[in-house]
Amino acid sequence: MSPLSSCSVAVAGALLLAACTPDSAPPPESPLVESAPAADDVVPSSSQPALFLRGYHESRDGGLFTACGETSRRTLASIDPATADALAQENAKQDRPRFLMAEGNLRGRDAVEIGRFNLISGDAWNCESRLGDIILGARGTDVLWNLEVTPAAATFIAGPNAAPEVHAYAGLADDADGLSLRLADKDAAFTVRLRAEACSEAMTGTVFGWSIVVDANGQSFKGCAWRGLAAP
Repeated sequence: MSPLSSCSVAVAGALLLAACTPDSAPPPESPLVESAPAADDVVPSSSQPALFLRGYHESRDGGLFTACGETSRRTLASIDPATADALAQENAKQDRPRFLMAEGNLRGRDAVEIGRFNLISGDAWNCESRLGDIILGARGTDVLWNLEVTPAAATFIAGPNAAPEVHAYAGLADDADGLSLRLADKDAAFTVRLRAEACSEAMTGTVFGWSIVVDANGQSFKGCAWRGLAAP
């Protein structure tokens, strides 16, 4: 039998490598891409996470996570201490699967790295919740005000019977202790500041990853906020 040519050996080696290479893991949710207007006075936020994970966390067996769109549970390769502490506090009240939205990454087919949480909810939020077209959402914990920020506008409603106040959105920017909302109309009578700290909403039993202060027309409104999936 004649020896294999060098070309045949190379082809055989390439086929063997392809046969032994494991299938790639299913792609995680699309990363949030940083974008902001080019105006000189708008500083894009550098706090944007590379990826927001969404799914259900269970405390058993050292912690398990089922990502939205998946059916199998993943083990925790790592978890942010603040997120672990917030989950433990909620599960101490009632241990059950909780919807979790957090920074992080899916690793391979069976592991997950969970970073800082964005929101933790028992049943008020789920994988079908409207998050895809929202940059930022917020509401009051005492006074029932509401803020919704989309790529088009920031819409603020000061109370149940108040008329919506609409401002053209320009971007999110880093502040010394958090983030601030930038407006295209530069309305000094309306400002929004966020801090990266846990904020609880008793009505829905949800813990959000941000506290917020909205100053509008001489009044100050405090509450809880969460980041959506739309690019800022």
